[in-house]
Amino acid sequence: MQLAEYIGKTDLAMINFSFLLIEDIDNKIKSKAFFYKNQISSYINDCVDHFLNTLHVKYSLQTIYKAEIHQMITPKLNKIYERHCIFSCI
Repeated sequence: MQLAEYIGKTDLAMINFSFLLIEDIDNKIKSKAFFYKNQISSYINDCVDHFLNTLHVKYSLQTIYKAEIHQMITPKLNKIYERHCIFSCI
């Protein structure tokens, strides 16, 4: 039994997307494309919305998936914020 069969293709796709998104954000911070947390937050929301639209699921399920993705991303994102000097708008 493979991992995709055990947890499902959608969940595996969400996990892969989360890791790729965190890696992409880290690379963009290193290349000085992002300076503010607001930029990163809006970028995350746009990417997550685009990803969820490709799944072709109901809106209620998209909302649940969005919350799950944000929960997967948040701890890693906080570590990235600690590592890099990111400005925060108040």
